Amino acid sequence: MALGISENALLNTPRTERTADKLRQVATFSAEVASAVGLVNVDELVIRLEERFDVWVPRPVAVLNSDQHEPWYAARRDKVAFDYWERYRKWLTTRAGWKPQPVEALHEATDLVLDRLEDPGRPGSWSAYGLVYGQVQSGKTANYTGVICKAVDAGYHLVIVLAGRNESLRNQTQARLDLEFLGFNTRVTRHRADGAGLGDIGVGLLGLHPPVQVFPLTTTESDFKRNVALTTAVDLRKNRVLIVVKKYKSILENLAAWLENFTKDQALAELPLLLVDDEADDASIDTRKAPSNKTHSDPEHDPTAINKAIRQLLKMFDRKAYVAYTATPFGNIFIPHTTDHPELGPDLFPNNFVLALKPPSNYCGPERVFGFEDPASDEVRQPLPIIKQIEDHSIWMPDGHKNGHRPVTPIPASLVEALDAFVLATAVRKVRTARAGGRAGHNSMLIHVTRFTETQSAVVSQVRQHLATMRDTWGERGSLGSSVRKRLSSLWRRDFVPVHRELAARDDLGDAVGDPVVMSEALGVIPEVLAEAAENVKAINGTAQDVLDYRSAPLTVVAVGGDKLSRGLTLEGLTVSYYLRASRAYDTLLQMGRWFGFRSGYLDVTRLYTTKELTDYYVHITRANRELMDVVTTVAENNATPSDVGLKIEDGIGQLQVTAAVKRRAATTLTFTFSGERPETLVMLTDTASSKTNRELLDNLVEAVSGCDQLPDGTVNSANGYVRTNVSPEPVKAFLAGFRASPRNVQAAPRFLIEYIDAQQAKGELVNWTVALVAGKAPTTDVIDGSTVRRVTRRNTSSTPYVSGQDYEVGVLVNPADEAIGLTTDQFERALLRTRAEADGGRTVKRPSGRALRRERSPQDGLLVLYRVDPGSGRQEELVIGFAISFPQTDNAKKLRYKANSVFIENLAKSLRAQELGLPEDDTE
Repeated sequence: MALGISENALLNTPRTERTADKLRQVATFSAEVASAVGLVNVDELVIRLEERFDVWVPRPVAVLNSDQHEPWYAARRDKVAFDYWERYRKWLTTRAGWKPQPVEALHEATDLVLDRLEDPGRPGSWSAYGLVYGQVQSGKTANYTGVICKAVDAGYHLVIVLAGRNESLRNQTQARLDLEFLGFNTRVTRHRADGAGLGDIGVGLLGLHPPVQVFPLTTTESDFKRNVALTTAVDLRKNRVLIVVKKYKSILENLAAWLENFTKDQALAELPLLLVDDEADDASIDTRKAPSNKTHSDPEHDPTAINKAIRQLLKMFDRKAYVAYTATPFGNIFIPHTTDHPELGPDLFPNNFVLALKPPSNYCGPERVFGFEDPASDEVRQPLPIIKQIEDHSIWMPDGHKNGHRPVTPIPASLVEALDAFVLATAVRKVRTARAGGRAGHNSMLIHVTRFTETQSAVVSQVRQHLATMRDTWGERGSLGSSVRKRLSSLWRRDFVPVHRELAARDDLGDAVGDPVVMSEALGVIPEVLAEAAENVKAINGTAQDVLDYRSAPLTVVAVGGDKLSRGLTLEGLTVSYYLRASRAYDTLLQMGRWFGFRSGYLDVTRLYTTKELTDYYVHITRANRELMDVVTTVAENNATPSDVGLKIEDGIGQLQVTAAVKRRAATTLTFTFSGERPETLVMLTDTASSKTNRELLDNLVEAVSGCDQLPDGTVNSANGYVRTNVSPEPVKAFLAGFRASPRNVQAAPRFLIEYIDAQQAKGELVNWTVALVAGKAPTTDVIDGSTVRRVTRRNTSSTPYVSGQDYEVGVLVNPADEAIGLTTDQFERALLRTRAEADGGRTVKRPSGRALRRERSPQDGLLVLYRVDPGSGRQEELVIGFAISFPQTDNAKKLRYKANSVFIENLAKSLRAQELGLPEDDTE
């Protein structure tokens, strides 16, 4: 009783208020209320509450379009018997191990989607098109499973799920819906009534069987077949039908033909359809250009095959809802939203709603793996110490190799180490499971080095032979057995022990890190691990016969593949990934990241072996994802519509715009504004001529502003150097006009900045400037207008050590605190409150984000921050000059348009990531 009272109270308490004191307060109160029934140990109750509420899911962000939408759900919700949903919810809490708050968050998010799908009982013709997106492997399948449950409960008759382009993914999706929606194994039966309890699995084992029957026309072993469907007697007016299909043109055409034949006996058009498009950015988007001088609505336009087939299916129904699910929605957002083809109807743009799902607190995603700076704080989250750099693959698997490439023998040392790490990781997990008395889980390793199936097969042979040799020699006393044991022991000491120690000491990883294991315990199960792994090296591609069957006994498997492992497919218990395949497309890279997901109890033994180039790419695309969430949040706050999401992206200079341009194969004309942005020089020239020019410009600027005002009392000054305010725009523009900048600083290109300042100055904005020369902690100093100012230090992030005269490249130039210079204390406090209000997960926020500070600065005011960077050469004469501008947010911003080639776009993507990266690696508190 006390536990139930406490849970209800805490579910209604904001996450940020669920402190240790709050949990104890609630537990004490609940114990007093329940004392009439029996004594309650408050300490034990607090422990139970901490266990139940340590995973938290933020509220989703919704962008809605209410045109032609008839609200219905609030009025009907209490009248619907949600049998399928309640059964699924019980399964999540009692069998799947979900905690109360994530289940409630799923309930809320699926309610939001269902409300926008329209009332299945609504008469007349209607349609709804929506998009739900979230991080890779962060719970999207759970969301659409919940939506399907509720939709069937509410009265949707036919559910079609488009489950990717390959059979492995379709099979996996069907199996998941068998387990969590149907409740029976479709390999055994197509209808539970075939036998009492025959084939019951998952939710079907709870003893709760909804009165409305659902008939699956596909199974885990068979995609849609027209002849099978024709022999299945189903009355769609009384029952429901589930169909899980691949995105194959022939299969979708056969499905349409069956539905057309179906209308002979039943009024198909009047039955409500729910079509769920999983991996909706893959194959579903019409990428074919419209005829010259015409639009996608023109009858002459012939869309790509899958897009056309999906729209033909939807066209058959007068009452339909289409929901796209993806982790990479860049392409979906730019589908032409006004297209209305005379034969196919509208395109698949999510005109009715966009729902952005935020990941749970225990999700291990790109930001956690590769590191980032939370915009709600001034602390950099360092990358996890699980990334291992590969540098020895070029002979074995050259970049750009062709079909038919045969990898040389032996395999590279980095792959040997990765396989050793997988053996050790699996051993650790087995030891931990045995200690807890639990059932052994699956253990998987991913090797993704080529897209060519013939080369994949050669890799399979090499890896299988290597593991077999390890297995056969492990127990030998000779040199081979001894070398294997020494190699594993060495890896354990220099990697596994220190990584576990480091991660266990962190307070932001929850239960992701398991209990420590000693080497002697791991040694005891390694023979078992080697035996299992050597027998389960599988090629996962379109030509191999191997399959990943996680449904039976616990599996220890090494999966070698390419495209099949690039999208949607889940590798259960994935611990070690060896990844070489490069792609410059953000969405492709994200989808290839099978190592993202939930790693409860074994994050410390997870490893990613990859190249520095790919690591850098992932750091960049993490910013693109963050920017997309920021855009969606802004649009939602302004009560705008889904079509405004794309417009907002076009208006803002940002990494996402670059992503969208690449995704759309669009013309390279960029439209952007500096409103609310912070351009900075991340690449600085150090050749003699550039250094001399920039130093003279800085001296001239200081001389020009020396007679201006110092900051008054009541304003923020964190520069600790030289600051002048009430500066006119002319000295600032003169500095920029002469500044010698690297062409790689495309976002901080002086010509762009001057054009923008001129345009805003003509509107009465950016007329009053603050110029700050920031002091740092370097041993070298300079005398500035009579004051001694220490130089700043910024770590060179170039792949090669700094040499005098070469470009000096940094990850971040600006300390977030620098953007507060010149603001009043009231503005600073408002920015801090705004940052705290926008923070997810209740993380401690000590300082306002740069974005919040820029929103507080008046449109009339600009801030130029200057940095004299010590490159670490130890020579006083060696000096690097950099700058940043903190532009205030304005509704009256000049839009700039520039033609850009592919090199420009590449450099823009690299320079923009620093906007959200946060603190530089030196001179920080």
